[in-house]
Amino acid sequence: MRRFWLSCGFALSVLPALVASSLAGPAVASRYNEIKMSQEQCLKSAEEALRKTGLAAQDRTEQSRYGARGDYTGVVRCIASNGVVLFIGSGPSRQITDNLSGMLFKNFEGGLH
Repeated sequence: MRRFWLSCGFALSVLPALVASSLAGPAVASRYNEIKMSQEQCLKSAEEALRKTGLAAQDRTEQSRYGARGDYTGVVRCIASNGVVLFIGSGPSRQITDNLSGMLFKNFEGGLH
């Protein structure tokens, strides 16, 4: 019986750590840049940046282009009316998502670096 309670105690002590790590969710990193181009030009540059970064096209909206590779997703969001473009990376690793948003920023043509 003592062994049973020791096993339960160990399981209960490990459970919060497992739950916390599973609830942490993906890492997200972002950058932005100013632009002086049309929405259409921005979206074309967004698609090219995703391609150059090695992400396969996933989805398209009026303001965003999405790409993915494995567990990682990249987004380029164009808000030309406000003169801004956003670069977002998400996935399990903080370092990789930060690099991903940086590569999207670097591969985007037409921003005011």
